[in-house]
Amino acid sequence: MGGGMATTGNLASPGLRIVGGLIDVVILAIVNVVVAVVFGAIKLSFVASIVNIVIDLGYLGYFWSTRGATIGMMPFGFKVRDVTTGQYPTLGKALLRALIWWLEVALTVCIVGAIGWLWQLWDPRKQAIHDKVAGTTVNTG
Repeated sequence: MGGGMATTGNLASPGLRIVGGLIDVVILAIVNVVVAVVFGAIKLSFVASIVNIVIDLGYLGYFWSTRGATIGMMPFGFKVRDVTTGQYPTLGKALLRALIWWLEVALTVCIVGAIGWLWQLWDPRKQAIHDKVAGTTVNTG
C-alpha cells in the first residue's frame, strides 16, 4: 500500500456514497435546467452548457475544498480527505476530482462512467476513479 495514509474516521460506505452522489446529481440537474431555460430563451445553448459545467465544477470544488462534503454527502457525515495529509483537498485537487466525477456522471449511460463510480465497491480503499485520480478518500467524520 505504500506510505502511511493520513485519514480521519472510517472509510465511507460505497452504497451511501452513491446515494449522496445521486442527491448532488439531482441538485445540479435542477440548477442546470434553470440555466438552460434562461439561456435557451435567448438561443444561447452552447453558452448555457459552458455555464452549467462551470457551476457544476464550482459547486463540487468549493464544497469539497472548504467543507469536505457536498450537500449530498452531508446527511451521511462523509468528508473528502486528501490521502497524504488527511485534510480537505486543496481547491486544485477538489476541482480535478470534480472534473472526473462530472465525466463519470456524464458517461454513466455508456457504462464507462458507471464503472468509475462502482470501482469503490471492490477497491480495498473504497476509492472511486475520481478519488484515485485526485488522491482522495471519503471517510465518516
